[in-house]
Amino acid sequence: MNWYKTSGRKTIPQIAQYVRSNLIKCYDDECLRSLCLPVSRQLKTELVKNGYDAIVVQGVFRVDNPDPTASDDWDPSDFENEEEMESAKYTPLHYWVEVNNMIVDLTANQFNDELSEPVSPIEIGSYADLERYTPIHRDWI
Repeated sequence: MNWYKTSGRKTIPQIAQYVRSNLIKCYDDECLRSLCLPVSRQLKTELVKNGYDAIVVQGVFRVDNPDPTASDDWDPSDFENEEEMESAKYTPLHYWVEVNNMIVDLTANQFNDELSEPVSPIEIGSYADLERYTPIHRDWI
């Protein structure tokens, strides 16, 4: 199915824009921190209401310049070694929606201060095109 053109229903980009404009009431990317799961749940609900087979995915999002304070509360015993803990700083836990193997993410720009090049407020694309995404669990919620 072409996710840009569908007859008789809203397109995925239209639904994504609707959900983002109705849920995210802030003026900077900082307010998105820790909201990826509830926003993804709402996006999934709206997509399903419009006839799409959508799931929430739990995974990691690769950043270029991790926040130096992001790991302050981590328990080092959760990691095999210091190298694994250091590597995890570059792949924070994240949630997004998947439709027909396409990523739909309304909160990726929360990481813009940790990226060499910022991402858009709404990211839609394949895993091949959006290489920062690595799924861990599909159909999370």
